[in-house]
Amino acid sequence: MKKIIFIGHVSKDINQVKNTIQIIPGGGVYYGSFVAKSFSWETIVLTKGNYNDKELFKDMEEYGIKVIWKSSENTTSIKNIILTDNPDDRFSKIMSRADPFNINDIRNLEGDIIHISPLWFGEFPDELIEEVRKKAKIIGLDAQGFLRHIDNNGNMSYKDWEEKRKYLPLVDVFKVDAREAEILTEEKDMKRALKIISHYGPHEILLTYRDGIMLFVENNIYEEKFGKWNLEGRTGRGDTALSSYIIHRHLGYEEALLKSALITTEKMQRTGPFKL
Repeated sequence: MKKIIFIGHVSKDINQVKNTIQIIPGGGVYYGSFVAKSFSWETIVLTKGNYNDKELFKDMEEYGIKVIWKSSENTTSIKNIILTDNPDDRFSKIMSRADPFNINDIRNLEGDIIHISPLWFGEFPDELIEEVRKKAKIIGLDAQGFLRHIDNNGNMSYKDWEEKRKYLPLVDVFKVDAREAEILTEEKDMKRALKIISHYGPHEILLTYRDGIMLFVENNIYEEKFGKWNLEGRTGRGDTALSSYIIHRHLGYEEALLKSALITTEKMQRTGPFKL
């Protein structure tokens, strides 16, 4: 059985979609791990949080995902507000943060794939990427946790990743959305932005946007569109897309991208993670 490890904070999400508010489990490792487990991968999540909040995330272990929970005074909690029909037009604020990861947290990890999926800059220190590179055949990395900065009031702002040229050559699959691609490149055109990011060093770049998903690899761009989806199911879109792609990439780039688009479309029909 193939093994995939997700590293990142789970999140106690407070989602406001127009006039509806829900408190639900979230975070890239949460949404991504359900996809991998659904396709019979040995799935491990390394996360941090307050033990009192473990109950909110109990469905992970009930689904067969192994959760390595490191103790922290706080659990990361994010409030997401979507007030329009554009799922990429959302306001987010950090309500609390768990402790950052350190080298001791990852010392005993080893897997076929390790995906680094932090929620905010500093949660997974840049230098730990070099340590993960020694432990995995394939590394995935989500741009969000290296661009999303938090001020003392919990407000989020996106800034370019200063160390991108140093660390992206260590990454096999780099995931961005349209906004993140523009921040990394100062280029609004998504296809041109993908080409610029490729010069930073990652082997494959996955870009999600409102209507679909693009893949840049070996100087080629492939694209698949999403089918119909609901605004309430938008949270976890990129995490589902990346996980779907990375566990199917052995089928070939185009087939893996098609799988990713289909699985992500199905997930976006409803709130919560993808499950078979």
